[in-house]
Amino acid sequence: MARRRSVVVAGGGIGGLAAAAGLAVRGIDVTVVERAGRIGAGGSGLVIYSNGVRAADALSERLGGRIRAAGHVTGPGEVRVLMDAEGTVLAEEQIGAAAEALGAPQVPVLRSALHRVLLDEALTAGVAVRLATAVTDYTPVGDSVTVQLSDGETVDSEALVGADGIHSAVRARMLGDGPPQYRGYTSVRGCTRGSVLGQRGHVVNGHGIRLLIAPVGGDALYWTAEITAPPGVWPALSAAGARSALLEALDGWYGPVVDLVAGAEPEDLVITDIHDRDPVPGWVDGRVVLLGDAAHPMVPALGQGANMALEDAAVLAEVLASSADVPGALAAYAAERTDRAAAVVLASRRLGALDPGADRPGAERRGTWTKSAGRQDTALADVLGWRPRPRRPARTGQPGPTTTVSTEKGDTAMRPPHIVLISGSLRTGSTSDQVAQWCARRCAEQGATTRVFTGAEVDFPAYRPGLAETHEGAAALLGELRSADGVILVSPTYHASVSGLLKNALDYVNDMGGPLPYLEGRAIGTVAVGAGAQGAVSTLTTLRTVGHALRGWPTPVGVAVAQVPAEPSAGGAEPGTDAARLVEMVSQAVWLGRARSAARTPVLGAVA
Repeated sequence: MARRRSVVVAGGGIGGLAAAAGLAVRGIDVTVVERAGRIGAGGSGLVIYSNGVRAADALSERLGGRIRAAGHVTGPGEVRVLMDAEGTVLAEEQIGAAAEALGAPQVPVLRSALHRVLLDEALTAGVAVRLATAVTDYTPVGDSVTVQLSDGETVDSEALVGADGIHSAVRARMLGDGPPQYRGYTSVRGCTRGSVLGQRGHVVNGHGIRLLIAPVGGDALYWTAEITAPPGVWPALSAAGARSALLEALDGWYGPVVDLVAGAEPEDLVITDIHDRDPVPGWVDGRVVLLGDAAHPMVPALGQGANMALEDAAVLAEVLASSADVPGALAAYAAERTDRAAAVVLASRRLGALDPGADRPGAERRGTWTKSAGRQDTALADVLGWRPRPRRPARTGQPGPTTTVSTEKGDTAMRPPHIVLISGSLRTGSTSDQVAQWCARRCAEQGATTRVFTGAEVDFPAYRPGLAETHEGAAALLGELRSADGVILVSPTYHASVSGLLKNALDYVNDMGGPLPYLEGRAIGTVAVGAGAQGAVSTLTTLRTVGHALRGWPTPVGVAVAQVPAEPSAGGAEPGTDAARLVEMVSQAVWLGRARSAARTPVLGAVA
């Protein structure tokens, strides 16, 4: 009889238990090592979105059904109400209809209930669980890995899965990339029964606070208050003190919302500062791999932390069960997951920067945007559209092909990303041209190759089909776009419709031809240049529409600037706001381009 494969999972959270259950039902011996004395003892609630439900369905035959039974399954006509602090309804999200269109529901559920389901599923499948013990280190030893535990013992296994959270010890050993980054806001989470708000989801926007409310079954509502604050302030409060401080901050808000917070038991509150990490391409060190928050912690703006962990678990279970080559299987898992995870991390960060509304003008802008567009980012439909790959045949005893990656500090050998920058101004030497050149220099500083095209050079704002056959500059741009890993569009705001940029951009890429038209999978950065705030908003909206129409996503953060920022000073002085946001956009575009240059096309939605 062939020896059963053995895996140690560090961490008994959502991702760790899901991975353990999925591996065990596929015939793998799994031991979960959890630092806490109990599993699922804290937390309030979360939403398992359509992609997470599909991942649960793929992990085992009954897991998805048990999650549905543990929470509140959205009905076909269900809506989420978006309102301001005074109770004025700004918009309604048709979450039931959206779930129907995606073919799987949303399921808000208490964390404790979800943990119970996952733990029972894992134990039923034969998973061993060691509590009050942590993984502290690991050592590769031939065809196995020796896992060092906090109680002094060691365990030998064929693979180690680091699912030990945002402060992962496995990640620290593998990557050594320091602590996560605070993102400017904290969260207070609780659960209340019997609210007059009823069994309906709400998002309530106020000055410096955003409150999310969701039904989780019975008469219970879980809620999360995201609060703009310096780090450490709210976590330093007791639970009762945090509730009192939150109620004080909500003074004057819509009465039923205030009553909801007042009705929560202080001992059930969870207070957490919000952090994430910049995406990295390396999650694998031989027979050791990262999963969930250990690999890609993200802010909660899109509600995708648990869902991405479930996706990770489904993919990891499938590749490990179907391959005889453990390092190759782990490398294949990382190759499939890193780009999608990076896209969701960055999309969450963008939306999270808007959500709390730190100042009054920011809160008003958010309210205006919510009225016109609803709460969620346009990329969310792509996020929720993920589907697992079809089940693979079970592994044989023969080793399969090996994928070789460099694992030192998570680096992966790859060619430099190539970023094409396009200025939409027809005036030579315009501010748009100068901003494009400024961004190109920042791209080069981060190791990318670049090519800048001005509007005058390629007649981009007035492009028409077939121009490349007679226009040398247009032909050069098409050639560069074919090899580009990312594109940055810079447009002046004085074009009322950005000179028909959308139509002309579509004409351009349709002239590219070949088996992959459009800018499939390339990162699209956007910059609006001009002093008018309203024009900048309109221009960025149009540019993002161009990005989505060209199928280039995720779109890095859009930036509006009035003038060309100063060059970075040699003394290391802090850059201005415009410069800092442009650098953020460039960094995202270069990172995503670098991932694409390694022949792993970023995909938010369904697997190709």
